[in-house]
Amino acid sequence: MSAACLASPCCVPVCVMCTMCTVMRRLVWCRTLVLALAAVHLLVTPAARAERTISADGFYDKLRGAWFGELIGNHTGRPFEGYYTGYDAAPDEAFAWVVKTSDEDPWTGDDDTSFEYLYLHCLETYGISPTPAEIQAEWEAHVWFSGIYIANLQARYLMNHGFVVPQTGCYRYNMHAYAIDSQITTEFLGAISPGQRQWAIDSVADFAGVTNEGFALHAAQFYGAMYAAAVFESDVETLVELGQATLPTSSRSWQIIQRVRDWYDADAADGTLDWRATRQLVYIYHRGTLSQGRFRGWVESSVNLALTTMALLYGQGDFEQTVRIAVLSGFDADCNPATAGGLLGLIHGYSGLPTELTEFATDHYQVEDRPGLPEDDTITQIAARWQVIAEQVIVATGGTVSEGVYHIPDADDVTPLPELPDPAGPSGLVGLVLDQGRTVTTSASTAEHDPSTDRDDLDAIIDGIVDVRHNGHVPYDTYDGDNSQPAGGDYYQLDFSVPVRVDGLTYHEGDIRWGAINSDPRVVTPWGGYFVDLDVQVCRGEAWCSAADLVLSEPLDPYAFYQVIDLSFASQPTWSVRLLGEAGGTREYTSIVELEAIGVRIGDGDGNGEVDSADACDLFARLTGPDVAAAPGADAYDSEADGDIDLLDCAWFQQAFGR
Repeated sequence: MSAACLASPCCVPVCVMCTMCTVMRRLVWCRTLVLALAAVHLLVTPAARAERTISADGFYDKLRGAWFGELIGNHTGRPFEGYYTGYDAAPDEAFAWVVKTSDEDPWTGDDDTSFEYLYLHCLETYGISPTPAEIQAEWEAHVWFSGIYIANLQARYLMNHGFVVPQTGCYRYNMHAYAIDSQITTEFLGAISPGQRQWAIDSVADFAGVTNEGFALHAAQFYGAMYAAAVFESDVETLVELGQATLPTSSRSWQIIQRVRDWYDADAADGTLDWRATRQLVYIYHRGTLSQGRFRGWVESSVNLALTTMALLYGQGDFEQTVRIAVLSGFDADCNPATAGGLLGLIHGYSGLPTELTEFATDHYQVEDRPGLPEDDTITQIAARWQVIAEQVIVATGGTVSEGVYHIPDADDVTPLPELPDPAGPSGLVGLVLDQGRTVTTSASTAEHDPSTDRDDLDAIIDGIVDVRHNGHVPYDTYDGDNSQPAGGDYYQLDFSVPVRVDGLTYHEGDIRWGAINSDPRVVTPWGGYFVDLDVQVCRGEAWCSAADLVLSEPLDPYAFYQVIDLSFASQPTWSVRLLGEAGGTREYTSIVELEAIGVRIGDGDGNGEVDSADACDLFARLTGPDVAAAPGADAYDSEADGDIDLLDCAWFQQAFGR
């Protein structure tokens, strides 16, 4: 209150009354505005924004059902983990439910649900959109080196070596980035974004990126999207379609899901839903004769994604049948039924699950190998904690929470994930020569030409595919079962049917293989897959000569996989060029995805794909005219790129003429 106001004998009543009047006028105005806006809202809302609703109690029941479904699927499948990885599934009589019935024998969380328990704590601590650094802080505080495996363990090793999320999950550093880890640890992120697949796949990517990249991460997003949609959708065929729709079609995961859907649709059309026959097809395409040698073991993402999708479709929404199929199908048989059981538990809710499974089941959940987190909890309390986080997500995604009812926007638009299609063919000099109808052949220190198996298909190093994160291709390597490499080291060679001038190579390195799958490659030397040093040689007559002025775009790193290294050097006319060096690892071999060559075809001055009389006349004119070396097209005649067209260039042109 001002000094002038205090000086007036009636200041207090006047000031109070003025203030009250002002407040009242504002309240009346606000009320009028609110009523007007409400009227407008009522007029436009039905047309502009439909919504779905679910009661808080009903949603809690679904979350409880999902957590229970994951646990009973996980525990029932544990005796089958890593078994039945051959052509046939386990026999029906091998199946038996595992139900924990006392507090002394609790549900335990292994490397499946215990990570979701960790991520619940992360969301409670940092909010619903934690940064990569905050997610890593959770890992470093609560994830140690026991009780974790494959890509999870590699990520933790990498954190210890100073790497940060998401480097810890990328192909370049995590040697198991192809594995199942993220798709078994992030499903619940979908459950807490009811009806909102976009939030689900975005959040899954944040957490899944700790351990995985590419098609394996897409599998995790597929699960997350299905969990998000399952709050309001109960038909599993529709859920599989909705989950698949969030993935890039260039992803191996999308293609796996589509293949299983096609098999299921064919069976449904025939009226014979034989999941065992489809399980045999899964084997053939992922480990057997049609697998292209891309099977990485029973812990890989791909075969387990196929089996989980199969269990969901052939289970047709029945909880018991779905889990039974997932368990009997083998491979990672504790994780697949956990994912499938959780989804069915979310659909039916805890109250809708079979009473023979829930009636005597304990509520006790015990966390394993997560130091700093509570060791003992309950399913009911965990579901309640997830629900609190879910309410924050609902509001953040445009919904509301009102009087025990959740109002969710009906729109569930998803921005497609980026595609990474395979190129139609090679680039650079190899592509040019092939496009002109000439040939380029490949050879190597260990040369196999089997197109049915990636690691034995040397011709794949000139197919143009340089990025395997989406397609799941496996690199070629020179491992032949013999620990000794050839004298002079490993090499990869390109032979051209026409003379060329080569200015550089780009080496797209492959992966490593290991003796101990859970070892740290910085501590235990892997079998091999990498060069210790590199050189480039060109063939001159009968001799191989090292290229002059060789420069590498980055140094070789035995602990960085899929390196892309540009090797530039003084231009060389040749018919053949090769990359070579000493092979590393205990088994002394190297690996490669692609070998690109940079340069020009000698003699084709007009670029029509032929070295003919027109080019000969052009070359003669350049030899006799002034400053002709700098004129357009001269590059094809200047075999040594020295800026001078001379008799040596004529000699190379003679070799090229008519070819």
